[in-house]
Amino acid sequence: MTLGSRVAGLFRNAGFILALAFLFGLVLPKGATGASPAMVPLLAIIMTMSIMGVSPRMFLDFKKVSRPILQSLIMNYVVLTLVLIGLSFLIVRDPELRTGFILLAAVPPAVAVIPFTYRLGGNTDFSMVGTVACYLAALFIVPIISTIFWGSSVIHPVNLLITLGELIALPLAIAQLLRRTGLASKLERYRGTIVNWGFFVVVYTTVGLNQSAFLEHPLKLLPSVAAAFISTFVVGYLVNRIARFSGVDKASRISLILSGTRKNYGMAAAIALALFSPRAAVPAAVAMAVAIGHFIWLTFWVRRMK
Repeated sequence: MTLGSRVAGLFRNAGFILALAFLFGLVLPKGATGASPAMVPLLAIIMTMSIMGVSPRMFLDFKKVSRPILQSLIMNYVVLTLVLIGLSFLIVRDPELRTGFILLAAVPPAVAVIPFTYRLGGNTDFSMVGTVACYLAALFIVPIISTIFWGSSVIHPVNLLITLGELIALPLAIAQLLRRTGLASKLERYRGTIVNWGFFVVVYTTVGLNQSAFLEHPLKLLPSVAAAFISTFVVGYLVNRIARFSGVDKASRISLILSGTRKNYGMAAAIALALFSPRAAVPAAVAMAVAIGHFIWLTFWVRRMK
């Protein structure tokens, strides 16, 4: 293999591309402000490319969707939510940072669970059904958590519906249109490239906008980093071990790992900035950085999964 082909291979590798985006966000953050308005449209495009092979008919088969719905709800809104709340009280002493972790616990899973599943070779149908179910459940769960910790609902259900429409329903409709018109087959060869470099912009923008959280007083972030690490790397490892012991196939285990380790960091950060304080948004930025590192690690680790 020549040097040129090796370099070209690196620029097709999802882990390398995300690592590069993270580095650029830290070193050259100024472009992040200009790129931020494109985040939602870009995520919608990434989602569309990731689910071109998913048929909406699967939602009509209750026997087929009941299992991923139940397991995704347990992973994201029982396991991960309880882990985040527990860690926020056990190792995070700063009240504002604790608020940030409780916000993370309250929000639904990251929309990126679905395209990440596609990139890792997981069960995309499983992740699609489970993510939709979690967003619908969030309409009830988020106000409950908000009331328990702050006395009133701070996340309006309408915002969740808008997110659901923009980042799941609309891409699903466009993906099916591409399938019916035959354009999906023509776009297939560019699918991986679009998803990878779309995520480059998303990660770069997120890290760039939160550069100060990483570079100013990094030692004060250690409890937050520890909580984020446990809720991704440790929880992900345990989910895989338990699921494998239970006889779950590799593709579905990948979906379970992502569902059990990812929250909507952008939503949590936006709520923190709007309703609490900039410091309350730091846990979302830290958790996203750790999640990026976890995904990069997963791109190599899943090849050795049995």
